[in-house]
Amino acid sequence: MKAFLFLIGVVAAGILGYSLEPEMRLPLTGVAPVKGKVKPKEVTVQAAPAPVRIDPASIPAERLPEKVMLKADAEIADPASDLKMKITAGSRVNLIRLAGDNVVISPGAGPLEGIVAISQTDLLEQLAALPQMPTPPETAPVATPPVPAPAPEPPPVAAIDPAPAPEPAPVPEPAPTTDPAPTPEPAPAPTSPSGSVDVVAVMKGSIQAAEIKEFTFDQVLDWQAGDGTETVDGETYHTGIASYKAETVFGVKTIQAKALIKGGKVVKWLWPKSGMEIK
Repeated sequence: MKAFLFLIGVVAAGILGYSLEPEMRLPLTGVAPVKGKVKPKEVTVQAAPAPVRIDPASIPAERLPEKVMLKADAEIADPASDLKMKITAGSRVNLIRLAGDNVVISPGAGPLEGIVAISQTDLLEQLAALPQMPTPPETAPVATPPVPAPAPEPPPVAAIDPAPAPEPAPVPEPAPTTDPAPTPEPAPAPTSPSGSVDVVAVMKGSIQAAEIKEFTFDQVLDWQAGDGTETVDGETYHTGIASYKAETVFGVKTIQAKALIKGGKVVKWLWPKSGMEIK
């Protein structure tokens, strides 16, 4: 009997506590009861911006960096002497020019050059850090005023045929004359450099005027004038050789540069063996 009364008391206490809990929550816990279901808070997740792809060919040459860092080993060579060497990853080399998806690099002075993929250098990272060039504002198209329709032409007036003129009397034809034989034009003279030139003086003036950046006047060890003239690409030039010293990866070397002279000035400087132009 006591157990039955105890169970009735527990059930009555539970029903009473469930009924009075909302009213007793505020004085006991300080938290007001919430009516209805609580809607979960929505969280908006922003997608990461898509990476910007940069086309190095669209960047002007003056904005390209002078040097790039290699991410992998690269091989360079001198086409004139078949000399080859390897540059390790992490080295910084000169950026000569772009060649499609590749770049032409050089370790410094001299004719040593190599070709590596753009992805094997930090060129794209350097271009991504460049400030964006301002976009020119778009100009509104100028409205073209309507062209007025042409006025209708008046109807043609019928022409009146004039009376036929009398035929003139026949005139005797003059006796034919014999034209003198045409004088043949002289054959054009072959193109050649004008007059005699002091080849050494012209080469010195070109280097002192800094017409090329590969070497300076103080680096030149010897000046030599060529024997006679030389024909290159259908043009005849006086030639000369300037031997200069330059710091390379193999130490100080003596390198030769060839001058093509015409009209009393140096037209081009070339590497004598490969025939490539020196800038």
